[in-house]
Formats: sequence, structure tokens, C-alpha cells
Amino acid sequence: MRRRYHIHPPGLLYLVVVVLVGLAAANRPSNLLVWVFAAMLSGVLLSGVLSGQPLMKLRAVRTMPRTGRVGEPVIVRYTVINESSLWPLFALFVREITTVPGSRAFVQHVGPGEQVIAETAYWPGRRGPMRLERFRIETVFPFGLVMKSVRFDDASECLVLPRVERLRAGVLVSLASGTVAGPSTSTRSGPGSDFLGIREYRPGDGLRHIAWRRSASAGTLAVIERSIDAPPRIRVALDLRRPTDALRIDPAGRTARDLEEDAIVLAASILSHAQRDGYETRLCVLGLPSPAMPMRRGHWHLQKELAVLAALDLDAPRDASAVLPAERERATTLVIHVDRADMRLVTDGAVHIGATQLGALIAPISTPTSAPDPGAAS
Repeated sequence: MRRRYHIHPPGLLYLVVVVLVGLAAANRPSNLLVWVFAAMLSGVLLSGVLSGQPLMKLRAVRTMPRTGRVGEPVIVRYTVINESSLWPLFALFVREITTVPGSRAFVQHVGPGEQVIAETAYWPGRRGPMRLERFRIETVFPFGLVMKSVRFDDASECLVLPRVERLRAGVLVSLASGTVAGPSTSTRSGPGSDFLGIREYRPGDGLRHIAWRRSASAGTLAVIERSIDAPPRIRVALDLRRPTDALRIDPAGRTARDLEEDAIVLAASILSHAQRDGYETRLCVLGLPSPAMPMRRGHWHLQKELAVLAALDLDAPRDASAVLPAERERATTLVIHVDRADMRLVTDGAVHIGATQLGALIAPISTPTSAPDPGAAS
């Protein structure tokens, strides 16, 4: 922690006036000018030295969430602690020393031995790790003449998830049309409708599941076992094998890196849309290192998939020889390409989408229509 003094425009203007009054008191000494100069100089000392000393008893800790999202506020909280047993602190501003756009947190009063929690919002503009290294607490109390600050080195990191767009209604149904995306039969037993097998009776089995003919012929009770109906499944493969400088740039003025980010946003939107509609999903990233994901559904599974997309480093070397592993479960394979579609990647009826189609798949924003004027008809 280090205390610093800053010159800001009001304080600079005040110092200029103090110097002018001091020169006037030195050239033509009078009691009034001397008293005015002494009072103004005392104001500088009180606003600077004496009020800055209690800041050395100030402690602060930053708390931020583990994940955020592009275009949404990330709430950062600061616990401000006054360790002084005598002096209170007033009008404190907490400012991050970072390029991430955001506002300052404000603390009106911290009494001796008290702690106060202040918060502010930051708006990340791109996905990936958002790292905050240092922040400072500053004040111009009591007269607004001298700005004092103390700096705290406290590194924190938040993983910013990619933006998720709202897709048009029925997008997944239309993409999976003609593929094997519908409900299938699982090999696990449960309250399903498809026949799985016959086994011996166990205590607790319901009477309606007993196979009476088989039991009569075998002389022991037998039970019909049925399978669980598995939900529809979709595998999203993001093709990032081609390096950025080898991509065909969109003629609409977008850069190659913009196309790659659009492909990531499209993958995140499809995964979120599929999870909302009850699909089981699996994310596969080709060309960049990424963990293997299982075929599951649920909120936490979606968060893991979005975290994988958020952590992709597009500046890392690409693996052009990466292949899509064979899917052992019945699922629709949806391949997202950045520019040119490589049909040789999957040959078993996969659906191929380009990053340039993101705008066509986004649902239009509906604007409320104004209510008709009741008196217009008359």
C-alpha cells in the first residue's frame, strides 16, 4: 500500500490563487492579506497532510465473481476497513487501475474500527479472462483541494463467457430435420416405454410389471424391464483448424478475427438454445487444445461448455490435422465453420453452418406497437 498526492484542476487553481495572494502580501504587507494568505495556506495543509495521514490505516479487499458474460455487468465488491481507533474517513472513491470500462465505487463514511462494503459494475467487451491487478482509494475530503490516494495490489480474475444471442424459434428443429436427433432408447432401465428385457422378481417391484405368462411357464415370478427414454442429443463441433491469417475475409468489411469470434458466439448460442429445449449436448473444438466434454444436459454442464469457449486462445498454434471423433451415441452433428465448410470432416449426414450465418439465425427484436387511439374511429 502506497499513499500518493495528485494535482487536479480545482486544487491547481486554488494553489495559483494562494501564490498570487502570497506575492501580494509580500510586496504590500498588510494584516488582512497576511491573514488571508495564512488561512489559505492552512486549508492546503489541512486538505493535504493532516487528512491524508488517516488513509494509511485503511485496508481494502476486492471480491469479484468467477464468471461473467460479454455485454453484461460484472459486479465487483470492495470491503473497506478502517483500522484506526480514532479518525473516521469520509467521501472515499474506489477506482480500478485498468482499461475495462466501469464506474467508481463510493463510500460515504467509514467510522473508526468499522468496515463498509461498496460495489460497482464493469462491462467486459470481449470474452476470456478479465484480470484486475490494482485499485486505489482516493478522496478530496475535506475541502476538495488536494486529492489523496492509496494503492492496493490485489490480483483477481474473472472468466468472461462469450455472448449468447437469442435464436429464432424452431432453429434447432430445422437444423436437425432429416437427422437422427430425436429421442432414442437408452440401455439403462427405468420408467420408459421400450422393452429392455425380463429378469427375476425383486422385493419392491410393482405387480403391473410382472410377466405373468413367463412366470407361469417358469414357475417363478419374472418382471418386464423397460428402458429410459433418452432425450434428443446434439453434438456441436467448432472447426478452428485453419489459422487466422489463412481465412477468407468476409467482404462485408469484417476481419478474420471477427469471423472467428462470430463462430464462437454461434456455438455458444446453439448450445444455450439446445439446453433450454431439453437437448443433451456435447462440445468438440477442433484445432485448439480443449478438454473432452461428455454428452449431458443441465445448467452446470452448459456453464462448463461456455467456459471452454471463453478460454479459447485464438493466437495459439492450430492443429490442422485434427479430426472429429466418431460419435458412439445417437446424436445430430452440427459443424460450425469460420469461413469455408469442409464437407470431408463429417460424412454421416452432419449439418454445416458458417459464421456468416449468425445474423440470419438471430431472432429479430420485437418492438411494441402503439395502442390505437380510441377516438380515432369516431
